[in-house]
Amino acid sequence: MKEILNKISGARVLVECLKSEGVEYVFGIAGASLIPILEVLAETPEIRYLSVRHEQVATHMADGYARHTGKPGVVLATRASGASNTVLGVVTAYSSDSPVVVIAGLPPVQSIGRGEYQDFDLVSLFKPITKFSYQVECVSKIPYILHRAFTIALHGRPGPVFIGIPSNFLLEETEQSIPLRKRSSIWKGSCPSHEVIEEIADMLLESENPVILAGNGVNISEANEELRMLAETLAAPVIPEYCQLDLLPTYHPLFIQDRKILNDADLLLTVGTNLPDFYMWSEVPEDAKIIQVELDETQICKVRPTDLGVIADPKTTLNAIRDNLTGKIDEETENRLKKRYERIKDLKERFLSERWPEGEWEATPIRPWRLLKDLREALSPDAILTHDSGSLSTHWLSRCFDFYTPKTCYCCLGGVMGFALPGALGIKLAEPDRDVVALVGDGSFMMVNSALTTSVQYDIPVLIIVNDNSSYMQIKWRQKPPYLGSNLLNPDLVKLAESFGVYAERVESPSDLKPAIKRGLNETRNGRTALLDVVTVSDPKYATPETYFKTCSSS
Repeated sequence: MKEILNKISGARVLVECLKSEGVEYVFGIAGASLIPILEVLAETPEIRYLSVRHEQVATHMADGYARHTGKPGVVLATRASGASNTVLGVVTAYSSDSPVVVIAGLPPVQSIGRGEYQDFDLVSLFKPITKFSYQVECVSKIPYILHRAFTIALHGRPGPVFIGIPSNFLLEETEQSIPLRKRSSIWKGSCPSHEVIEEIADMLLESENPVILAGNGVNISEANEELRMLAETLAAPVIPEYCQLDLLPTYHPLFIQDRKILNDADLLLTVGTNLPDFYMWSEVPEDAKIIQVELDETQICKVRPTDLGVIADPKTTLNAIRDNLTGKIDEETENRLKKRYERIKDLKERFLSERWPEGEWEATPIRPWRLLKDLREALSPDAILTHDSGSLSTHWLSRCFDFYTPKTCYCCLGGVMGFALPGALGIKLAEPDRDVVALVGDGSFMMVNSALTTSVQYDIPVLIIVNDNSSYMQIKWRQKPPYLGSNLLNPDLVKLAESFGVYAERVESPSDLKPAIKRGLNETRNGRTALLDVVTVSDPKYATPETYFKTCSSS
């Protein structure tokens, strides 16, 4: 255990705490209340400070880094103006179970609550969107509160936390020794009792059509292999939660993106998901039994009642269920499971054979499926893709893009626009030798294009592919003409990118697409960020596979 010596400022206490927690990067914008911290960080080579042009970008960068590494991503924000700018990023981190730590400098403690300059109740603002929101009461409590905040951010199901520190505490000196404890381990849940495992195994074997719904908790607990083995033992299809497309390889015969398979389910085993209802519950029969395995007790029965709720680590739980099942499978059961496996395999093969539209591969403007197919073919299997909440990412990606390994697909689970580009930068910091690609809509890109400056300034080379359909297509396809508010007038994105020092091309022809992607990747491998402005079709009938195939079948 290390101790801080006497007569040390609150700012230095804070930075020593960050070092003790293993923090490597801090993201933010300089502010008057943060100057004492910045001065200490400038003398701290173990921690790299990255300055951005908007706090949303800082928070998304911290989120991308945190999600990919499992380590806390730290954001420094100044008072109400800076801290409130992190809200969209914090919402995204909260929705994505990401351990982002936001530290804000507040007005001096004697000014708080008096309505003075930038005096705002930030603790209350962040409470609904964090696991922990707290204002430090005195300089001597800084290390204790920070250690608690980091622990909460990482404990169980991860999530963001907020800490407000009055600016006068950063200048004050503490006269007592303050212990700094290096983190040893974090509780990620335990295994259920033998009786509970036995009950789950019996329910699964009695089911005729069990389905496994897997969510982000699988990646968090690194239970991907256990998920695969259980699915194969049980011959049960695995349906990914919204945008969780990398839990298993796309080509695995039991990994099904077609939610229609839920129509016949008589039992649903959910793992690491709070059962989001906006995209799947219409497919699940009302009388289907539900077993929910979750790290966070607050997620049990949050959306729909369950027959058996289990608060446990998905990795150890799935392994225990499989071990129990293996001892119960006799010859008759094995034959039944083989037949079910073949039936699901046939469904998967049919889905894969029907996922591509039959025509328009050479059409201009470029069609969504052509963009995704060429992108996949140009990328290495271990390339990492971040994407936003637009129509291409939400609807076409799950149908037309293959993932091969875990932690290669990162999206904005909270629906916030703007994650993909800064999120890719955060991931690239952790993976400097891998290709990292941000797939963004033109609407999302224009919200956070200042991140290009950060990319160039700090040499974080990523490939940005802008799906340029001059629309908020996710909204447009739900509207009627004249599509009020959904049509966009974009600047020349190539000139815009080049003004930042980024390599850029405009791609209008399908035949130019794959060569341009390869050129862009080569630029990033040589240390330069690249942007491709890909002009895609703006007709809303192409927004989703459903709208496209419905239009084609009726014409």
